[in-house]
Parts: sequence; structure tokens; C-alpha cells
Amino acid sequence: MHVIIVGAGEVGWFLAQRLGAEGNDVVVVERDEAIAAAIGAELDVQVLTGDATTPSVLRGARVERADLFAAVTQHDEVNLLCSFLAKQAGVEQTIVRIQDPELRGPEGHALRAAMGADVIIDPDADTADAILGLVDAAGADEVYPVSGGDLEMIGAVIGEASPLAGQLLGDVTRTIGADLGFVIGALTHDGRTLLPGGDQLLEAGDHVRVLTTTSAQHRTLELLDASLAAPHRAMVLGGGAIGARVAEMLQARRTDVVLVENDVARAGQLSERLHRVTIVQGDIQDVDFLDQESITEMDLVVAATGNDSANVLACAFAATGPRTFTIAVLHRLSLLPLVRRFGVDAALSPRTASANAVLHEIREGTGSVSTFLESDIEVDEMVVEPGSPADGTPVANLDLGEVVLGAIVHADGRGELIGGPSVLQAGDNVVVFVRPTSLPLVRKAFSA
Repeated sequence: MHVIIVGAGEVGWFLAQRLGAEGNDVVVVERDEAIAAAIGAELDVQVLTGDATTPSVLRGARVERADLFAAVTQHDEVNLLCSFLAKQAGVEQTIVRIQDPELRGPEGHALRAAMGADVIIDPDADTADAILGLVDAAGADEVYPVSGGDLEMIGAVIGEASPLAGQLLGDVTRTIGADLGFVIGALTHDGRTLLPGGDQLLEAGDHVRVLTTTSAQHRTLELLDASLAAPHRAMVLGGGAIGARVAEMLQARRTDVVLVENDVARAGQLSERLHRVTIVQGDIQDVDFLDQESITEMDLVVAATGNDSANVLACAFAATGPRTFTIAVLHRLSLLPLVRRFGVDAALSPRTASANAVLHEIREGTGSVSTFLESDIEVDEMVVEPGSPADGTPVANLDLGEVVLGAIVHADGRGELIGGPSVLQAGDNVVVFVRPTSLPLVRKAFSA
């Protein structure tokens, strides 16, 4: 598949990395020479330095051959114009990043249609929605709906009091898992993430990604010794697009919200817009200020400024409180190792939230896609085609390499967490934990 990505920011870079690893023919167009050189040195993709709104640059990217065109720069107008030019060149599917609320809403419908924008993404809005997903699943540090929302993947750390700690995964699957209804699809131990087998020892402090039903979410978190009460008091650090949206959604849930914004003018604007939110002007890098605002007494702290270091350090200070759950927004993944070391509970990035939507569109025969910050393991949905090797085959007889099969959603809507006796049938939607390098083998098994 020939893919053109315009803009090598955090979203574009992440997409190029993922799609290139799968063997797609990826071309990245980036105006900044230094950024273009960096991505070319790190990733096995073609990089063109130039303006993607210039016809000669698009010809150099072989736009006439593109199966998908993703315009994900920081500028809405550039992305829309690129979409228009791509459509003129015959590209069937375009994905456009739009951040302006008016352009994303009904008022911008005519313009989006004229520019041929098929799929609209907004990393900031997607990140804010992901944060609210964590609030709903109190105690989880990752939440991704799967198969229309009947199933979900939750990430959490196994607590000291969890009955899973000290057991082999195979024993858990045969006893507790069979009753509760869950599948552990990925496990991170000492910084290394793997797809576990039955002989994997589960230990307190391990991070696991569990596929479960929405109705069993709370029970699963309790079993992991990771469940928390819903927050009553929350502090949001940063009044930008992400922070303001999170504060607005929290206030709608009648949570007592304090929003901290350093810019005086922006703080004033937020005061006029968010009437039930307490707006405080201050610097989140000032520990005395945070202490004065009782940050360690909050149930929830979300750090969503544009300063990653400040987000991590403020959350680390908040985490010294007895019950505070902390979420840091990160743009630079080089800081990710510091998150758990400093006691921060969860980290989110705009790159994964929007990349999941793009990967969903580009992968034929794949439903929802969930990618993660610190690992190349992802959760995908595959449809079993009639006459494929998987059609009519027991799960235990499939040789798919480094893959964990999580669940089957049958054509009649019945959901089934996968066990050894499970048999796949044409039309089934199968949820898998997989590395991108194994995707071709999985697709081959599910395709006729």
C-alpha cells in the first residue's frame, strides 16, 4: 500500500513508524529540513523535504499512486488544501487533521466536503476523550473500547494485594479467568513488554493489558488490586485545548474542578467560559504554589500543559498525596521512562489517540486499532473470511506466530473470550494482541 503522510510532527512520525514497520510504501513530506533529516535517519521510509501544497512535491511523492493520503500538520488550512490536491490527483481516501472547533463542526461541513476530507482527526480532542475514559475506569491507566464497545482493553498495574500476584498465567486462566471473563494479552515486566504464555509468572508491579467485558471492568480492576473510587475533586493543569476540554467534561459530571493556567489572558477567557470551574492563575512548576492549592489532596490530577517536563514533575509532586491518581500528557516520548519512576499513574499522548483512528482506516479487514506508547504491541480486530485457513478451525490449531487471541465477536453479535476449545467461523470478528511484524501472517490466516 502506498501511503503519503504530510507533516512529521508527533502524529505523522508515529504513523510513519507504524506503517513502515508493516512493510507499506510510506512517503513523508515535511517542510522543516532538520525534522525531515531526523525522520529519514531513524525510519525506513522515503522522506521529501518541501511544501506538500506544491504540485511538484506531490508528484515526487507519487500522489497518483497513493492509496491513502494523511495530512496531519499543525495547520488546518494546509491540511485541507492538501486533501483537495490529493483528491484532484485521484486519491480515494484522505485523512485530515483539523483542530478548529468551527471547522470540525456543522459550520465547516461545506468546506470539508469541498476539500474532499474523508476522515477528520483532532489529536487534542482525542486525548481529552481518552483522559475521560480513564476517569470512568478509575484505577486503569489505559482504556480502549473494542468491537463497538461491548469489550474493552484495560491496562493496569498488578497490586500487592491482587490474588493474581505470584501465580502462573496458565493457572489464572484455568481458574479465576474462566469465572470472571478476561484475557491477559500483554505484560510489561522490568521495562520489557511481551505477549505472555501460560508459563508466565505474574508479579506485583507488572503492568498488564487485559481484554474484558464492559460489565466486568470494575471486577477485573478489583482483582488486579487497581480499582479506585470515582473522583470528586480534580485539578487540571493547563488551560489549552486538552485541559479546557477535560475540565469542561468533568464539570458536566458535577466533579469539583480546579483549573490552573499560567497565562493571565487565557485564564480570563476560561473564567468566562467555564462557569462551574474554579480558575486559578499560576505556574505549575512552582511547588509552593501547588502546595498552596492543595494538589496532594485531590482525587485526580491531570497535567496537560505544553511543557512535558512540567507535566511529569507536577504529577510526581501530586502523587505524594495519599489517594491522588495522576495523568500526564506527553509529547516527547523520551520522558516516558520517568513516568512510573516518579510515581505518575498514567501517561497519554496525542499521537496514539489519533494514530488509532488513522490505522483503523488504512487497514483493510481490521476494525478498531489500539496502539501504545512504550511498546509496538497493539490490539487489532480481524474478520474471518469464508474459505480462509481460520474458517472452521479450532483456535488451538492455528499457528500465528507471536500473537495472543483475545476474543471472538460472532456474526450474530455473541461475544466469546477465547479459550482452547473455541472454533472460528466465517464472519467472526477476532480481537488479537499482535506486533506489526506479525500482522501479515495473521491477515493471511484470516483471508481467503
